[in-house]
Amino acid sequence: MSCELSNMRQRRRPRQDRRKIWLASALTVAGFATDASGFTITKPRVPSTQRFFQVTGDIPEHDVASTIISQALVNQPSYSQSLSHEHFPTWLRVPRGPNYAENMATLRFAMKNSFFSENQVFKIIHAIEVASGGDKNKMAGAAEFLLILVETMEMGANALVAAAFHYCSCVNALEFKANFPTESFWDNHQHPEAMSSFGDHAFSIAQDAARLKKIETVAASVMKNTHSSRASPDSRDAENLRYLLLTETRDWRALAIRSAASLYRLRGIMHSGNTKLNHSTIRVCREALHIYAPLASQLGMQRLKNELEGSAFKILYSRQYKAVKSLGDRPRKFSAGPQAIHIGQSMKNVLEGVTEEIREMLANDQSFSKYAENVAVTARVKEPYSMWQKMLRNKAKHILEIPDALALRIVFDAKKSTPDEDSAVTQARERALCYYAQKLCMERWRPAEEPRFKDYVDRPKPNGYQSLHYTASTEWGGEDWSLEIQVRSGEMHKVAEYGLASHWDYKANSKQKIVHQETTEAPRSSSVSHEAYLKSLQEWHWQHQSNTMWSDATPASHDEWSVNEDESNIYADRIRARTAKLAPYIEAFAETQSYLLRDHVFVFLSSGHGDDSSEGKVMALPAGACVLDALRDAEREHGVKVNMRSDGGVVHNGEAANVNQKLQNGDVLIVKDDQMVGALM
Repeated sequence: MSCELSNMRQRRRPRQDRRKIWLASALTVAGFATDASGFTITKPRVPSTQRFFQVTGDIPEHDVASTIISQALVNQPSYSQSLSHEHFPTWLRVPRGPNYAENMATLRFAMKNSFFSENQVFKIIHAIEVASGGDKNKMAGAAEFLLILVETMEMGANALVAAAFHYCSCVNALEFKANFPTESFWDNHQHPEAMSSFGDHAFSIAQDAARLKKIETVAASVMKNTHSSRASPDSRDAENLRYLLLTETRDWRALAIRSAASLYRLRGIMHSGNTKLNHSTIRVCREALHIYAPLASQLGMQRLKNELEGSAFKILYSRQYKAVKSLGDRPRKFSAGPQAIHIGQSMKNVLEGVTEEIREMLANDQSFSKYAENVAVTARVKEPYSMWQKMLRNKAKHILEIPDALALRIVFDAKKSTPDEDSAVTQARERALCYYAQKLCMERWRPAEEPRFKDYVDRPKPNGYQSLHYTASTEWGGEDWSLEIQVRSGEMHKVAEYGLASHWDYKANSKQKIVHQETTEAPRSSSVSHEAYLKSLQEWHWQHQSNTMWSDATPASHDEWSVNEDESNIYADRIRARTAKLAPYIEAFAETQSYLLRDHVFVFLSSGHGDDSSEGKVMALPAGACVLDALRDAEREHGVKVNMRSDGGVVHNGEAANVNQKLQNGDVLIVKDDQMVGALM
C-alpha cells in the first residue's frame, strides 16, 4: 500500500509542478515577479494609483489563481493583447482598436451636445483611459458603451464613470475566463484603487452593476443546457429573473447600465455580420426581449426599450422583421413614379397633420379652454416588434389593418374653480371634459367603418387604467386612414404610465415644483432621488423621436466636477428638467421593489452536475421559504421528485442542504441527477 501511495505522489508531483509553472508564468505576464517557489509575489515599480497583492506560500494555489490573477487583469489591461479575439463572444470579436479615435470623438461630441460641461467631458474621458489601462480596444468599446447611455438615457456623470469601469471589468472577465475557465472572476472582483478618485457615488454604482452581473452569470450557468431544444430563458424564467434583478438593485442606475449592456451585445452581433442563430445569440436576443426591454420600460427609458426590442426582433426573427418593414416601405396605393411616398412616411405625415389640427381645435374651443389647462397632444407610430405582435394577435395581413398602428393622445388637467375646491369636484369636471374632448374629435374625425370604442373612464381596468379610446378615420393623400384617438386627464395619465401607486401622491406632487438637491450621496440615502427622478418620462414614446433622453445622475460635487457660473446654471437647469421627467418611474420602481422584497424570494434550482447538460429554473417563492419549500414547489410545478433521504442529494450554495434552511434572494439549489425523478424542463 505504501508503495502505491508513493507512486501516486510521484505521478501527482509533475502536475503540481506544472500548475506552479503555469501560475508563475501567468503572473509574470501580468506584471508580477515570482520567486523559485512560485508563491512569493513581489511588485515592480508601478504608479501609486495601482494596487497589488503580496501573496505568501501559506495561501493555497487555488486562492492565488482566483484572487491575484483577477486583480492582475483589472490592473493590467495590456494582458489582453496576447489573446485572440476568437476567444470572445460574437459581439466582441470585431477589433475596436482601429476605431478608437473616432469612437472617442463621437462620445465627446454627444456629451458636449448633452448637458455636460467641458470639465465633465474631460473627467469622463479620463475615466475611460484609467479603466482601460490604455488598451485601445477597451477604450473604443467603452466609448461605444457610454454612447448608448448618453443617447438612449441621457445618463449623468457618475453613471458614465461607473459604466466605463464596469465595461472594462466585463471585458476583463471574458479574458479571465479564456485563460482560467475553472475560476470565477466576479466572486473576487474588485475595482482598481484609481476609481476612488472619481467619487464614492460612481464607485457604488459600479459595485452594484458588478453584483447584478454576477447574478446574471449565475443565471446563465444554471440555465445553460446547450443540448436542449427548449428556448432559454422561457417567459416564466425571464420574468422571475427580471424580478430578482429588480429586488437586488441598490441603485437604479446600475440596472440601467446592465440594460444598456444588453443593447451593446445586440449592436455588436449586428456589427459582426454574423447573425447566425447559435445558442449564445438566441439567448442574448431572448434576454433583451423578455428581461432588459421590460426593465428599460419600467425605468421609463422608452428609446432604449424600443431599440432593444427592434434589434432583438431583427436578429431573432429576421424573416418576420423584413416582412413588417417591407410593408411600411411599400409605396402608397395611389402613388406612382420615383416621387412616390412610402406607407411608413405617409403614416408620419398623417399623424403630423391630425396632431396640429387637434391642438388648434382644442385651443379655439372656448368651452374647453375655459375649463382645461396643461393640454398636451402627442402621437406615435407603432414600433415594428409591437406591430408584429399585434398582427399575430389580430391575424392581420397588413400593418394598416392594425387599429392602433397610428395613435394620438390628448392629456389635460381641469382648472379648479377655487383654490380650495374639493378634489372630487375637480375629478368630476375632468371626466366630463374627457367626454367633451372626445365629442369634438368625433365631430371632426368620424369613427372608422368598423369603429372601436373603449370607455375606461366609466369602467376602469382592474389595474386602475382610465382613458377614452375610439378608432377614427381621416382622409390624407386621397386615401382613408384609421387611427386611434385617446383622451385622458393628467391624473389618469399618471396612473396609466407609472402604476396605480402613483395615484395617491398625484395631487400633492402636482402642487409642488420638484427641486433637485445636488449631492454626492447615493440616491438611496435621500427621498430626493425618488421624487426628483420621476416626472413623466415615457413621454418620449409619444412626444418625440430625437436622440436626447431623460437622465439619471445625481451630479457630483463642484469639487470633483467644477464648472464656471454660466455652465453651472445651464447644467442645473438641464438636471432639473430631466429629473422632473424621470421622477414617476423611480417612484413606481421603488414601490414595485418594496412589494417584491416584502412578499417574495427568488432562487435558482438546477439539476445535473453543472456541465452543459444541466437544466435549471428561476423560482419565485413566498418570503421566508426554506429549501424544503423549493423542492415541494418543484414537485408541484414541474413534477420533479427528490429523494431527501440521501445525504448530499441537494446542494445549497455549494454545501449539503439543510431542508429547513431559510432561502435568500439569488440562492442556488442543485439537485443531483441520481436523486431526481422527472425533469425541470
